[in-house]
Amino acid sequence: MKEYNLIGCCGISCGLCPRFQSKAKSRCMGCGPDAHCSYCSIFRCCSMKRDYETCADCSEFPCKKFDTWFDADSFVTHQKCLSNIQEIKKTGIKEFLHEQGERKNILEIMLEKYNPGRSATLYCLASALMNPESLKKAIKQIESVKEDKPKSFKMVIQEYADEEKTSLKLRK
Repeated sequence: MKEYNLIGCCGISCGLCPRFQSKAKSRCMGCGPDAHCSYCSIFRCCSMKRDYETCADCSEFPCKKFDTWFDADSFVTHQKCLSNIQEIKKTGIKEFLHEQGERKNILEIMLEKYNPGRSATLYCLASALMNPESLKKAIKQIESVKEDKPKSFKMVIQEYADEEKTSLKLRK
């Protein structure tokens, strides 16, 4: 049985997803024992059939289920799934989740302080794709701004993303 809900079997960082961060009734609980992931073929294979935490535990990874998985996005980016699985293989799930926890904490600050209600997806993408140090610098930089911090913060995040050559758009 899957123990950690902040990382999907596929490598998605559930804690950095707009549906996980939502306050709505339709909020996703992540990929875990209390989640409703039984519709997902990757979850069914990894967790339900093989009792793995993530596909990093599988000797067949990447299998046919991933043929197009890494190349497209849904409501959350798949861009980091492969590197996340590789990092879990290299460092272990607990070390990986420690780093993801840092990203999640930064995201929660951005959502609490600079989200007027329409920036959650942008901030989730930034948290998943950008260097955490850049995000911390952006937060520090925006502290001195006096007016319209949400609008200014989005511009600062975009500047840092441009420096990193990171696109903050979902791919379809």
